[in-house]
Amino acid sequence: MPAAFGRRAFAAGQLGELTQIITPELVDDVLAVTRRGQRRVRKLPSRVVVYFVLAMTLFPGCGYAGVWASMTAGVRRWAGEPSAAALRAARRRVGVEPFALLFARLRGPVTTAVTAGAFWQGLRLVAWDATTVEAADTANNVAVFTRHRASHGTAGYPQVHLSALVECGTRALIDVVFGPRAGGEVGQARRLLPSLTPGMLLLADRGYDSYALMREVADTGAHLLFRSRTRHWVPVLQALPDGSGICFLPLPGHSTRYRQWARRGGIPPQAHGLLARVIEVTVTTDTAGGDTRTSSMRLLTTLLDAHRYPAADLARLYHQRWEAETAFFALKATLRGPDQVLRSHDPAGVNQEIYAYLITYQALRLTMGQAADTARTDPDRLSF
Repeated sequence: MPAAFGRRAFAAGQLGELTQIITPELVDDVLAVTRRGQRRVRKLPSRVVVYFVLAMTLFPGCGYAGVWASMTAGVRRWAGEPSAAALRAARRRVGVEPFALLFARLRGPVTTAVTAGAFWQGLRLVAWDATTVEAADTANNVAVFTRHRASHGTAGYPQVHLSALVECGTRALIDVVFGPRAGGEVGQARRLLPSLTPGMLLLADRGYDSYALMREVADTGAHLLFRSRTRHWVPVLQALPDGSGICFLPLPGHSTRYRQWARRGGIPPQAHGLLARVIEVTVTTDTAGGDTRTSSMRLLTTLLDAHRYPAADLARLYHQRWEAETAFFALKATLRGPDQVLRSHDPAGVNQEIYAYLITYQALRLTMGQAADTARTDPDRLSF
């Protein structure tokens, strides 16, 4: 075999510094485990195709030819110029499974013991939230992901519903699930429960105000700090010195019985539910026009010790939940580009492309986490 042809067939691809995280050895391993490696010598080996799909996330405004040219700029002499049809067929040949496994290998907390701003009172701060990603408007995508209803009819593009568990200190992805909108935020959140562990403090907005879900979170050993809708009836069983109170959250369908118990003066030992702490917060906002506005916010937490976890500190801590929103902005706007739609025209390609974005995003966060630890600085001060 000519030497030049051998180098072309087994070129590793180029992702710049990110190749130190997404190494050729790692890519080869996931291809072997998923049995998606090539069975014969190809001009587009599976490893190169994986790097090509990842490069698509770094050059979202380029067509296939432009992505390939950017990825192989340093090895253009041996890389050749495959057609868009050949690259498209290679994507289908490799499939989704290697990308799902590659993300599984990379996802997880990035912080170490020296990472600034990642822990509070010894608890790793994490948050979960949901967002949507617009897919290409094709019949195949619409059939699976559907268009959601909007104020003036239906949305212009089918949307993929994505939920993520984010490490607040670094905005790294601990776990992600995505798919059609059926099941909603709470349904997808339940699929993230296995990634919660003792020693975490989970922050969430009122979209996850489900007492059953809170109990499932507590069963993982993680603590929670959730915003709750103020219309819910949450009587205080014991007032605490910091203004918070101990309350009992009953299982679904037990609220009427709980009300009867509360009127009689207490909760019997055989009651099933979750012992929690309720914090009523008043938020004061100064507007640009010089006016002052106030609003109320209710927080529920499983951190019952008011001395160790003061209510005022928890109220200030809750804003860390927005780190999940910041992560979504970085993923959807900074990395993918604002107002960009996924390029794939079929659901399998959409799933592959989303995993590619998640992999690239996580590799960036891993790199930034290492840089922050080396410089002894807060990862929040770094961006891409």
